[in-house]
Amino acid sequence: MRDAPTPDHFERALRPVLLDAIAGGATPGAQLALSLRSAPVLHLAVGTLDGAPGRPVRDDTVYDLASLTKPLTALAAVRLAAAGALSLDEPIGALWPGRFGEATAALRLDALLSHRAGLPAWIGAYEDVDLADCGTAAARQRVIDRLGASIPSPGGAAVYSDVGYILAGEAIAARAGEGIDALVRREVITPLGLDALHARGVGARWRDPGVAPTERCPWRGRVVQGEVHDENAYALGGVAGHAGVFGTAVAVAALGRACLDGLRDGGTWLSRASLAAMTAARPGGTHRLGWDGVSPAGSSAGRYFGASAFGHLGFTGTSLWCDPALDVAVALVTNRVHPSRDAVGIRALRPRVHDAIIELLRRNE
Repeated sequence: MRDAPTPDHFERALRPVLLDAIAGGATPGAQLALSLRSAPVLHLAVGTLDGAPGRPVRDDTVYDLASLTKPLTALAAVRLAAAGALSLDEPIGALWPGRFGEATAALRLDALLSHRAGLPAWIGAYEDVDLADCGTAAARQRVIDRLGASIPSPGGAAVYSDVGYILAGEAIAARAGEGIDALVRREVITPLGLDALHARGVGARWRDPGVAPTERCPWRGRVVQGEVHDENAYALGGVAGHAGVFGTAVAVAALGRACLDGLRDGGTWLSRASLAAMTAARPGGTHRLGWDGVSPAGSSAGRYFGASAFGHLGFTGTSLWCDPALDVAVALVTNRVHPSRDAVGIRALRPRVHDAIIELLRRNE
């Protein structure tokens, strides 16, 4: 692709797509960012925080990124492995001795980070915790006890698992001797200069109205704003291996760009070989180490992203898709769960956005 579209071309092509989705109830508002090699990031902020006309989405509006936290956890683990602090082949019982049930302790970190460990997709461990105790040592112990007693399915079936990522995050944090939020900040956010990504605990809620609200949560008895949407992450203190990072679409696109540039040129932050191993296709499903690949049909990446593309989705309505062949990183962040997770228009919006972007770029060839 020879020439990047101008900001005006980007706006004219993508704003109607986002406004149409907002009018259809897919989300109150959205940010979109496109990163191309050696070009300024193109970005849009559209709609409102919660449907109220006096609360527009801005470029610096912060969103709960939900499971876009998972690639950050995996990247931190690979960085630690490159530094010799751990091995991806280690069982998590060796990373945190005596903490997990026997079957779970034997699971390799690599299997957990690529969703090949056969652990359940989700367990409501937060139900064992009093709301007022969330984030305390006792609450954390109860949650990890329950999740750590999970029994993997025979043969390590490929199951997309929040449980696996929570346990992996806790295990690598235990080896590193610091919380998973501090670890992700040190290994990923700070060295890449992603100042608009944040990992915050229960005691650090944002009061700024520029943070997009998520769902009206029956358990917490309020609309969630400025604190993690995921209940298990909240019970653990607000940040876990699978959820807890907040940020903007521009910052998410910058993360994608760092990975694309590293795959092409290598670098001191993470080697080309390490990034290639993370994003390589694996048997048994589309998920890779920290990332997902393009599904054979109906992918959220749309029609044009190829076999080498990698990305991830977040339950709150977020996504990042990167294609090394096209050399594009596209971040879409929304709060589609406000006021209820019943809104599913994001499923149609994601591929429509990606298709519109690639078609715009092809017109500039």
